Amino acid sequence: MKVNEIALGASGFVELRNTGSTSTDLGGWAVQTCAGRTPRILATIPPNSVLPPGEYFVIVGSAFSGTVPNGLVVETVDGTGVIARNRHGAHADSVGLSSSSPCSEDGAATPCADSSLGRDSDSRDTDRNSLDFTCRIPSPGENNL
Repeated sequence: MKVNEIALGASGFVELRNTGSTSTDLGGWAVQTCAGRTPRILATIPPNSVLPPGEYFVIVGSAFSGTVPNGLVVETVDGTGVIARNRHGAHADSVGLSSSSPCSEDGAATPCADSSLGRDSDSRDTDRNSLDFTCRIPSPGENNL
């Protein structure tokens, strides 16, 4: 499971993608937002939220205006990044937008003005946010172009 795309704010979103070859039950997984040095829970995914291979789960802010078939609504997606944790609390993936963010993986991703920050169409993950994430046309719930 990867954090595949992110946009901050009340109209923002966090997109998770199942990059594995089998379905994954995301029930009990938590997505945390990083504000300062302490991550806090943004959302906990409901039980029996099964995600097939290659599919997306999207958490959107309350002012999000698109359509997302598989996801949750939160007040806002804020902070300097996000961390996805499995139901046991283990770190699965993260992206940070500043070097001081506890969400960063070996170098922060460069924030984007008026667009989202996402992985390539294969959801490549080198565990270096500065290499893995670039500015994208927002595409929550769809393949990144």
